[in-house]
Amino acid sequence: MSYASIWNETLQKIQESNYFDTHTFNSWISKTTLFKIEDNIAYVAYRSTITFSILKKQKEKELFESTLSEVWGDTLTIQYIHQREMEKMMPEEVVKQRTNVLLENKFNPSYTFENFVEGNSNAEAYAACLACCTQTTSHLFNPLMLYGNSGLGKTHLLHAMGNYLAKEHPECKVIYMYSGDLVSLLIEAMKTKNVHGNTVERVKEQLLDCDYFLIDDIQNLQQHSSSQEIFFTVYNQLIQKNTQIIITSDMHPSEISGLQSRLISRFVSGLTISISKPEFETSKAILKKKIEGREEGVNMSEDVIDYLAGKYSNDVRNLEGTLNRLIFNATLFNPDVIDMDFARKVLIKEPIVSQSDELTIKKIKKAVTRFYGLSYKDLEGKCRQKFIANARHICVYLSRDLLHKSYVSIGQELGGRDHTTISSSYERAKKLIQKDEAFKTAVEKIRSTLDS
Repeated sequence: MSYASIWNETLQKIQESNYFDTHTFNSWISKTTLFKIEDNIAYVAYRSTITFSILKKQKEKELFESTLSEVWGDTLTIQYIHQREMEKMMPEEVVKQRTNVLLENKFNPSYTFENFVEGNSNAEAYAACLACCTQTTSHLFNPLMLYGNSGLGKTHLLHAMGNYLAKEHPECKVIYMYSGDLVSLLIEAMKTKNVHGNTVERVKEQLLDCDYFLIDDIQNLQQHSSSQEIFFTVYNQLIQKNTQIIITSDMHPSEISGLQSRLISRFVSGLTISISKPEFETSKAILKKKIEGREEGVNMSEDVIDYLAGKYSNDVRNLEGTLNRLIFNATLFNPDVIDMDFARKVLIKEPIVSQSDELTIKKIKKAVTRFYGLSYKDLEGKCRQKFIANARHICVYLSRDLLHKSYVSIGQELGGRDHTTISSSYERAKKLIQKDEAFKTAVEKIRSTLDS
């Protein structure tokens, strides 16, 4: 039982005793934290002098000590310390508690396999995730890597796995983490490593204690090389102990700038599946499921559903958000039916793309640099690292394929390269599209952002 759970139970008992009025409890008492219990001393942190003035009174202190002792199962004495002082004295406990909070399974109950709408764009990913949940002892595909643009259902599938396992296999321990949180946690642990013992090792022990390890948006790991080193050892140990790893990313691992090659090779060693934007029929099915799932009746004409499915399918979140905006306006103005006339009045508030927004080489460069996390200087420079070279090849290919620009004009936009270099780059891109699935996917994803 964690310190957080012990303290929550203690606070709940005190709240139920009605010793404090609701305002005092919610404003001051509830914001305290149990940091550590050592030698029958409980270290409790407070955040304001008002809180301390309440807690230090004899009767109140006795109440807290007796209630905490009851929950703990032994007699305890409480020592109150300000939050800032506590963090200075016990940084390793700060890291431990933060790890505990991050490892609490907070799966969204509305994200399940049952309400995930399958289509050609995501059927493979859906089947793979479900298979991972049913094969709890032998993992045929480890790791499972899902990649695709934001808003296409990757996070939904991770939460669906967590909810399914909690219901069907409660004996399995599942860890779900957003990679940005993991990076922050490891950096914090490394800061305390030399002064307060090996906090990193304790964090690693907590990360290894699971049967399923789900990590979202792994591309954020590129931000910190030291975090990659630690995660590399955690990953290897998870594989050794037969923990099923499921990873998501907004691009293929080989296209993630700054990710170590040994991590890339491990991420693609299991089963790698791309999720693309939903086709028209899938988008339509998503909209209908969302409409059917609402408590209030929604009367929407079929042509409006078709319009939304055709115009907003690049991002499922945007698709759902647009639907919600229409329904919200319908509650305000109460039309008999949400038809195209009503939809146009609501959606006309969106920014209109003007003629000046026509596609140019500059916009292709912008899309490529955003996808790869590069600068224009990288794209136009002389660096020949694979991912930068691939970015240039895609820029050349799309400029020829979409704009039919001359090799000379493309070369001028890419650092003054001559036409023979651009011609070779274009031919190289065509060959890579045929034989390199990751490169082909990158081209398709960048093209889709230009079409949207």
